[in-house]
Amino acid sequence: MKKDHIRDYATEAFLYYAFMGKPHKEDLEKKYYQEALDSYQRRQQVGGTGISKPTEQAVMYAEGVLRQKQAELWDILAVEKTIVQLHPLERQAVEIVYFSHAQSDIKKGDIQDRVNKASIEIPVGTATVYRYLKKARDLFAYERGLRK
Repeated sequence: MKKDHIRDYATEAFLYYAFMGKPHKEDLEKKYYQEALDSYQRRQQVGGTGISKPTEQAVMYAEGVLRQKQAELWDILAVEKTIVQLHPLERQAVEIVYFSHAQSDIKKGDIQDRVNKASIEIPVGTATVYRYLKKARDLFAYERGLRK
């Protein structure tokens, strides 16, 4: 069996995307930016540093927060692009396996159970569902710029 180096990373990215409520990258970016500005405003009310203009300093702080979350935003964007490129049956398999019950932790055997459920609902064989998931992970890796 050929080793799949990106399997766990891609799987976690799909699960995180579902956990976050399937957000668009731009919406999430705006949300983080606004949260950073609000956080900065609260900090300033407690006591500021007085280094530069408050507005300029707030923007720099918010941009710094966005830089810290850049990898997360790239993952979200890669998942979005991957979902768009998938065939409807492949998309359905990804949604059943990765997006259902995203709020709960994955335990041993959960993926297998979800694959079995997807093979019944779509209907295709379990090997085909695994092939769909592999294609989705490979597309994600390409969109994210990961080495295979």
